[in-house]
Amino acid sequence: MKATLEIYDPAMCCSTGVCGTDLDDTLADFANDLKWLKSQGIEIKRFNLGQEPEAFKSNPHVLSRLQKEGSAILPVILVNSEVASEGGYPVRSQLCEWLGIGADSGQTAGSGEAQAALLQNLRESVMSGNSAAMEAFFKSGKEAGAGVQDMVEAMQAGLNERQNITQQVVTKANELLGVQQNGCTPGGGCC
Repeated sequence: MKATLEIYDPAMCCSTGVCGTDLDDTLADFANDLKWLKSQGIEIKRFNLGQEPEAFKSNPHVLSRLQKEGSAILPVILVNSEVASEGGYPVRSQLCEWLGIGADSGQTAGSGEAQAALLQNLRESVMSGNSAAMEAFFKSGKEAGAGVQDMVEAMQAGLNERQNITQQVVTKANELLGVQQNGCTPGGGCC
């Protein structure tokens, strides 16, 4: 039986979200992963809430979850009509695991390169805040024999990167709002 992957995306400017000048790396990587999956014979069905609302209405599970939780649960990703994830875009290795296919390298889970890739995916899942992918990569790492300390270091690296990005956003927001380093806003009465 041919595997099918269905993606119910939030409203985006185009069918993939990969357009314009402010490119989201996660969406670009996901679009590339979908192209690769198609080349592996996987049937891909992708729906954009802004352009294809009828597809959301015609899937009872997606419609129910959307009505209960709102658009924060998007994207909803189904594998062979079963929900695989909600609220984030998985990386290629997670998609391969769900679909029961090997990654493009054909490496075994225990090889050094495969463990390095798994640790990298674990780091990236923490950095992106994708807890479902983080849990899956952690479990895969344990099953593949990756050291706990190596996984801790990968997750800590992801946390450090996430905190750095957050700090950059806060600094820029404070700059735009005119908040000084000591926390006072101009005209706020504290300076």
